[in-house]
Amino acid sequence: MLPIFWAVYFLALAYKKQSNIMLAEHLELIETIGLNLFFLFIFGFIGLSIHDVMNKNNVPKMGKVVVYFVLFLGCAGFIAKGIIQFIWESQGVG
Repeated sequence: MLPIFWAVYFLALAYKKQSNIMLAEHLELIETIGLNLFFLFIFGFIGLSIHDVMNKNNVPKMGKVVVYFVLFLGCAGFIAKGIIQFIWESQGVG
């Protein structure tokens, strides 16, 4: 186990010089992906918490549909923003 650790350690040191340049070039892309994943997890946790609260309080089916629809509209807004931003940046507008 220990020789494998040292082999990986030395490979990481050798790769470090190349990775600093690569990281600087792709930092904006990494930040964008991280932010989108953050929003995905936040909307997921919001949906789970809303689901839990509605089940504990015996909310009628129509109320659940309305709440989930509003949550979906919030998610769809972020998805639409991402698609519009991607299209504008690919056309050189943004």
